[in-house]
Amino acid sequence: MTVARDPLQPLTGIVRLLWSVTTVLSLTAITLVTVASYGTSVCFTSQVGTELIRTVPHGEVGYVSAGSLRVCLSEPSGWERVLYLVDVALPMVSYAVLFLLLMGLLERGAVEGVHTVATADRLRRLGWFTLVAVPVATLGEAAARILVLAEVRPETDLTSLTAEWDVPWWAVVSGLGLLALGKIMRTSAEMRADLEGTV
Repeated sequence: MTVARDPLQPLTGIVRLLWSVTTVLSLTAITLVTVASYGTSVCFTSQVGTELIRTVPHGEVGYVSAGSLRVCLSEPSGWERVLYLVDVALPMVSYAVLFLLLMGLLERGAVEGVHTVATADRLRRLGWFTLVAVPVATLGEAAARILVLAEVRPETDLTSLTAEWDVPWWAVVSGLGLLALGKIMRTSAEMRADLEGTV
């Protein structure tokens, strides 16, 4: 008896591997930051504030490279530790969820078929997550760094966010493309269902 070959392999296997690696790295980073950072300093690299370097009693500031600062707080508060956790973990968590949605799309697509309304809906869900959640995650990461930098430089405010936020344009373009493709696939699946109903 011949076993039906999965048409979406090896892509499904690669995505499953990437999801596993990203999830393990995310959990490891969260654990290390939560446990290992207590009693030690926390450090952030910021893209703003290089025009004025000011050292505060519980922190040290120095250049990393042209246009960026490395801010280390030797005695961080609980709130600063939370911001550090957000800065480290949020992007990795968003990528883990992205790979999880993609893995679900591929696995269910292999079972239910590619040209179905359910597959089109999953593709659109992946598109919305890529378009909205990934940029919001990078925005949250940048906001965490700005809030910590405000401890070192009180003149720093949220207007500095535009300089700190590295907008993931790939996510915007990919998200819009996935939404458009999902809409096309849904229309195609509905037309196919109508044709099968008339035959």
